[in-house]
Amino acid sequence: MTGTEHRNAQDILAAVREVEAEAAGGAEALFMAAMLASAPLPYDFALGMEGTLHNPSLANPAAAFFAATAVMEPLITRGLAESDADAQSFTLPDDVRRAVLDTLADDDRATWAGRAAYALNLVLPDVDAGQWPVYEWLLPHVLACRDLVETAGLRSEAAGRVLHQTGFALHYQGRHREAAALLDAALAVDVDLKGAEHPDVCADLEGLGTVLWAAGEPERAERAFASCLALQQRIFTEDNHVTAPVLNSLGVIRQTLGRLADAEAAFKDCLRVLALAHGEGHPAIASCLANYALLCEAADRPDEALRLAERALEINRALYGDDHPETAADLNTVALLLERTGDPETAEARFRESLAIREKIFGPDHPETAQSLCNLALLLDRAGRPHQAAPLYERGLGIYDAALGPTHPLMEAALDNYLHLLETTGGRPENDHLRAMAEARLQRIVQRAD
Repeated sequence: MTGTEHRNAQDILAAVREVEAEAAGGAEALFMAAMLASAPLPYDFALGMEGTLHNPSLANPAAAFFAATAVMEPLITRGLAESDADAQSFTLPDDVRRAVLDTLADDDRATWAGRAAYALNLVLPDVDAGQWPVYEWLLPHVLACRDLVETAGLRSEAAGRVLHQTGFALHYQGRHREAAALLDAALAVDVDLKGAEHPDVCADLEGLGTVLWAAGEPERAERAFASCLALQQRIFTEDNHVTAPVLNSLGVIRQTLGRLADAEAAFKDCLRVLALAHGEGHPAIASCLANYALLCEAADRPDEALRLAERALEINRALYGDDHPETAADLNTVALLLERTGDPETAEARFRESLAIREKIFGPDHPETAQSLCNLALLLDRAGRPHQAAPLYERGLGIYDAALGPTHPLMEAALDNYLHLLETTGGRPENDHLRAMAEARLQRIVQRAD
């Protein structure tokens, strides 16, 4: 019997008992799938029995396909599962899911929840950009796993990995808030399994802080990084180099929050720890110096900021050479600070050098190239050379528009500077699209003022 429209729960459970008696593997796949979402699962999931050393498909996909088909066949012929051979997936009908779940005692539910997480973990690949379609397919089941963690007390290494890996897969897709929710749940799993004073909990907190920062939640990110640092200082040796990335992140976030003294203390601690561990020429030192330079610039200490930025440039140029993104970024920062300290001629040379590097390594249509174009244009406009600045702005704005869209913060800031140039020169964009963007931006500014 394959139709399900006239079956009652007793008929379904009778079919389940037949499978339990005749095909234990099929019964396991059924009970595991019932604990997850009402969505398709890959055939390989049916092979993820607890105690399996690895996913058989990793060793021999063809053999795994036939093995999974054999496991699923007793379920499919009895109408307990629906198969999509082309997608190599199966789904439990809703009435089957309800009947199975209704018959399970709480202890049995907990057991099958753990086994479902184990099987889901086996079919979930390591995070990689090319694997996103798999994560997208399995996301309903990952969310069901998170619900089991949060409401049913599921705690296992497999569940933790499922949540961690999917959290970072979402993060890399720009879905930071969804990612943070999964990483929060993964943190709870690790704390319960390993204790609050464990190195893995440090890693969890650091990852969570990174994702929260990307999600635009600096207060929560600061708390996560601060908790991570406090734990690192308790469980690792004094001035351990593992604290440096967290200190650097805390400096950046605390500056954003307006806590400049706390931010400066974090940057100084970061530099001290890194110098003890690596000497004076490490790339992590250059990163911290560059961030510290931005803090000094924000604190109206431009001469000190320039000295720090030039040291960062010196380190990265020695490490990577001229044609490297870090060198280009440092040149850009140095140029901004040279202009601020009253040396526009040298600033222009540094901006042009940064632009040349970015055009070479990123290409002419990349947002990094657009940033250099717009920064150089701003300098030229301020130097009284608006007619040289205008075409640079227009090219940079075109790149931003194509790559980021008309309302991206970088686009809006550059467009504001371009509008100021047009006001002072009385000019108008010849390009119709650019003229429309400029007019739309002016309209938004006027609406906010009203």
